[in-house]
Amino acid sequence: MKIGLYLPHFSEGWDGDDPRWDNMLETVRAAEEAGFASAWVIGHHYLRFEHGRPWSLWDPWSVLAGLAAATERIELGPLVSCTAHTNPALLARTAATVDEISGGRLILGIGGGYFRAEFEALGIPPERRVDRFEEAVQVVTGLLRQGAVDFSGRFYRADLRLDLAQCRPGGPPVLIGASQPRMLRLAARYADLWNAWLPFSTDPVGDLRALCRGLDRACAEEGRDPAMLTRTAAVAVGVLGRTVRYGPHQMVNLGASRGEIIERLGEIEALGVDHVQFCLAPATPEGIEALAPVVEALTSGRLGPTTPGRTP
Repeated sequence: MKIGLYLPHFSEGWDGDDPRWDNMLETVRAAEEAGFASAWVIGHHYLRFEHGRPWSLWDPWSVLAGLAAATERIELGPLVSCTAHTNPALLARTAATVDEISGGRLILGIGGGYFRAEFEALGIPPERRVDRFEEAVQVVTGLLRQGAVDFSGRFYRADLRLDLAQCRPGGPPVLIGASQPRMLRLAARYADLWNAWLPFSTDPVGDLRALCRGLDRACAEEGRDPAMLTRTAAVAVGVLGRTVRYGPHQMVNLGASRGEIIERLGEIEALGVDHVQFCLAPATPEGIEALAPVVEALTSGRLGPTTPGRTP
């Protein structure tokens, strides 16, 4: 099982402080050293919750480009970039560039967006989000996978080539975050990876099981072997007595102890998920060190007894 770290790059983070570049780089390098397989940044540009001031966020793609140049092994990606927030052809070119800088370590996470206040703050119409995404994903995948796109739709037009020599022919793998039936079908049709967002779930294993059933149905409708679509899931993990928070909202910790966290992740792996992203508190080198035994157990295959074929 691959283990990823969700990196806060916005005001207050998950520990009350504003992250600086040195903090983010130190944390990701510590994660790389500890055996984490991936590091992820939030794809938002604007966040504001009830009864609170708007958050400021560092630009996610600038952060990813910096991390791509400053790390060696760890995979990187946005979780996820809303395709409505920028021209999808330009998003694909940005992704290809960051993938080249990293030497082929980018995972391009994309989605249709959901945060209405962010659409309004950016002056982007919030209506028809899935319709827009369905066109955008064709532009993104066409340009990355074929090196050229000639598309004309209701919302987007693009006639571009990307014929530079790339470290990975076909570009980076595409991850789609989806939970509703139509988005699940688009993930089954276009994605290399799928993501379930579970940090606020009070029953992450049960909710993931239901989402996986929906994904299986979507794959059947699209005529795709579900085993060919990599499944990933984001969960919340607090260590050192910390609670994972997202603005004023408290995330639901996956377990109260290392053993319980490992057991829950064994159940998640049994559902076919082989890559998890930890929303970690504190997202610091100290937090990573505290979680190192869990990462070692996961990456070595030593999960709990609930996982078929595994022993404690």
